[in-house]
Amino acid sequence: MGRSEFVETEVTLVPRITLRLRAGSTDYDTVPDLSSLEPLRVLTSELRALGAQPHRLLAMRVRGQGMEPMLFEDDWVVIDTGDTVRRNREVYAVNWNGEACVQQLVERGGQWYLTSVNSDFKPINVRSGHLSIVGRVVYQPGRTVAGKL
Repeated sequence: MGRSEFVETEVTLVPRITLRLRAGSTDYDTVPDLSSLEPLRVLTSELRALGAQPHRLLAMRVRGQGMEPMLFEDDWVVIDTGDTVRRNREVYAVNWNGEACVQQLVERGGQWYLTSVNSDFKPINVRSGHLSIVGRVVYQPGRTVAGKL
């Protein structure tokens, strides 16, 4: 008998959303992202390897060019809304003064900064505005994003 290859077909469906935020608030609402009616399909084994709990996951589009060349505008990322503890050099979806952003948080000299991978964008000291973390970016289709950059 020949060897049969196992092909994983178990997927987790992650809702694609747009964040609706308010300045000065830690709360957020989600609305379906109408540009893509299908949920994001992620191999369940990849989420298990991350320790991600499917009920805490949302998929959102990256806006802007601040995270290029790591993440490009209109890329989809999966965020873990249950993981909101600030960790140095991790990437998060945040509410920055009422705007949804995907940025890296960096601690320097006891201060936290929103930083971009793209050197055209300067770091922003979070003390200069209102920051709340929506969730940590853990996955982009085809690769794991979690872990210090």
